[in-house]
Amino acid sequence: MVPRVPSEANQGDASVSELPLTDEATMEQILAEIKSVASRVNDMDESVGARLDTIDGALHEIKVSVASVESSLSALSPRVTDLEKRVEEVEERLSATEDSHSAHDTCIAAVEKTVKQLLLKIDDLENRGRRKNLKIINLPEKTEGNIPLADFLQTTLPTLIGLPADYPPLEIERAHRALAPAPAPDKPPRSVLVWFLRYSQREAVLRAALKKRDIHHGGSLLRFYPDLSAEVLRRRREFDTVGKALAGLNKYRGFAYPARLRCLHEGRIHLFSTPESAAAFLDTLK
Repeated sequence: MVPRVPSEANQGDASVSELPLTDEATMEQILAEIKSVASRVNDMDESVGARLDTIDGALHEIKVSVASVESSLSALSPRVTDLEKRVEEVEERLSATEDSHSAHDTCIAAVEKTVKQLLLKIDDLENRGRRKNLKIINLPEKTEGNIPLADFLQTTLPTLIGLPADYPPLEIERAHRALAPAPAPDKPPRSVLVWFLRYSQREAVLRAALKKRDIHHGGSLLRFYPDLSAEVLRRRREFDTVGKALAGLNKYRGFAYPARLRCLHEGRIHLFSTPESAAAFLDTLK
């Protein structure tokens, strides 16, 4: 037997096998086989070369892309630095604004407190200016005839409210109706505002009117009230619901100045500064 010769061109290729040579094999067969292997090797070299060229081109493109990215990053670097600087400035300004806002809040709170105190003082001054005034409701229009309203009240009020006969003459500085157009005949008359010269006389008239209660003139039931500011009236109106309920139980006793509800229970006067506290007391009575 002739020994087998390995193929040097493709030892790793499973498709190329070692050729067994027999006594019948000829040199032409060996040459043909060698040429076939050489052709395969050439084809493989060309394929590998083409693939290497492709890889080389791709690497070149990547290199160009990387260079372009590096150039863009270099151009962006100054802008990023500038943005960082601007962000730092914005943070500083924001911190300063927050500090200023906190200071403003403190200042505004102080101003609000001062304004509230001033409003309370103004309201108190207004009520002090009104303390000698009396408001009369339901006095018929033109009941005074041709004489001044102040003169009419000065002579008529003592009899209407039942003042003692020896009570000094009333000293009324001014009297006028509410500053509104005269109502139609079928509408309620305008209220009357009376200025007394002395606070003591206004108090005497008011106490006598509240004591007598049913005071009529010209077919109308008159009502007498102290002249109070709009703020005090608003605060007193908040007690309307609970006040009516207490009145139904015959326990309502009006208001203490400026807006404290008075209630008589078991021979004792109770004062309530808020509608909630008065309502809670009313619940205990029920």
